[in-house]
Order: sequence, then C-alpha cells, then structure tokens
Amino acid sequence: MITVAQLIAHLQTLPQDAPVAYSMYSEHCLMEVSDIDVAELGIARPDGWVHDARPDKPTITYVLFPGN
Repeated sequence: MITVAQLIAHLQTLPQDAPVAYSMYSEHCLMEVSDIDVAELGIARPDGWVHDARPDKPTITYVLFPGN
C-alpha cells in the first residue's frame, strides 16, 4: 500500500517535465488532472484488491487513478 504522502515523495524523484501516461487496455493514454478521483470504497483485502462500497461493509477514502 502507498499513501498520498509517499506517492508525492516518490513523484518528486522523477523527471518533473515528463508527461504522465497510464495503461489502457493494450496501449497507453496521457493522464489529465481530471482523471484522478476520490471515492469511498471497501477496505482492501489482504491480497490488495478493493471492492466497491457496500452497505454491510466498512469503507475508507481512496484516491483513484484511471485504468482498465
């Protein structure tokens, strides 16, 4: 797991003028700020998978990046 603070620290070590892209199916797509979202989702399972919010399970806030 990575937190927003850890992500920021890591991103500061990368080339600051490099475009950001993400995998989309078998190709890649340039990321826009509007592609990043915040959502309430279920607590991650031990294997790292996160399920959608359900009324019978607790949720936490996640920062979501695009992908397929």
